[in-house]
Amino acid sequence: MRFKELKETMLIPDREIMLNRLIRINDADVLLISITSENGRHKLWSLRQIPDWVYEENPDYQPEENLTHRQRMQGALQDKVVFGDQEDSISKMIIQGQLMTFGTSQSTFCTEQDHEAYMKLQHFVEKGMELASFADVSVDRLFLTFYEQTASEHFPDLDLEKELDITLKFNSTSRTVALRTEPIVLEFGDAANEVQYSFYDPVTRKNRFFSIKASKREDVWAQAEANFAKPAPQSSTEAEWQKFKEQYLGGLELVCPKHQDLAVVDYESEDNLRLQFYSKDYLDAKPKVMTNIDTAGKLLFSVFYSSESQPNANGVKRRVTAIGLVDKTFSGSLIVELVSYDMELPEKTIKL
Repeated sequence: MRFKELKETMLIPDREIMLNRLIRINDADVLLISITSENGRHKLWSLRQIPDWVYEENPDYQPEENLTHRQRMQGALQDKVVFGDQEDSISKMIIQGQLMTFGTSQSTFCTEQDHEAYMKLQHFVEKGMELASFADVSVDRLFLTFYEQTASEHFPDLDLEKELDITLKFNSTSRTVALRTEPIVLEFGDAANEVQYSFYDPVTRKNRFFSIKASKREDVWAQAEANFAKPAPQSSTEAEWQKFKEQYLGGLELVCPKHQDLAVVDYESEDNLRLQFYSKDYLDAKPKVMTNIDTAGKLLFSVFYSSESQPNANGVKRRVTAIGLVDKTFSGSLIVELVSYDMELPEKTIKL
């Protein structure tokens, strides 16, 4: 780094109002440090600790290439528990009746190699940041976050002689809730055979119900070939259309070989919950390792999808979701697992 670039990494605000408000979010202490204005950019700064369990040794650790789809899903859900909840991102702050709307945010882990984070922490300490809550926490287990105010809003004009009453708002969002359920054995085929099931919801602490209308196959190759049998669209030349066809079918062979079909389930659920089903075979399998040679000249995509119909007269949506691959000659029973559901969270408000 050149010396003249050092200033760009430092925090030298034109205006700053210290908040020093310790709040509890998702069972974790979060310190609202200050709001700053620097070169026309207004930011709210916060500090929190990374949960201790993240650093616990995992005796079952395996390299990612050795993990099954199930293990990868479990790891992804665990990551969301740490950093992906609704209250991990503040969308608005109302302070003394004045609104700050945050369009972007950025978090920095305070590692020894990151001198920029250390300098910002030093700045806040010099300005009187409250240290008691994190005094005994290792610095490399802290992370600093700023939320940047939208450019159309003014920096708050606060009366520092009065109390800084603060309200935080968090956008509506969805949260994936992991489930522990018994495997479901379905008779595989095109004939609809409605079966009622239930699962225990750890969030609402009650049983939720759903029905599987059918488990069947989709011939994605037949669908693709039918589409490419049509004339080239007006936006493409014949040569461009043929090249796209080769790239698409090459990619399709990677994710769904020609001897296989896509297995799907057709279901309805209580409160129109979006459920994530997968076949046991898919969950227990490892993702296919693909090299640059394998993917050269091919489109990369997934054939897995979910779709839904318009609500019927009773307000119930019917959904179809892909659960895995089966050989074209497959028939009989299929073991399916419900691994999670998506919970819709309305906008949330916390008054401090």
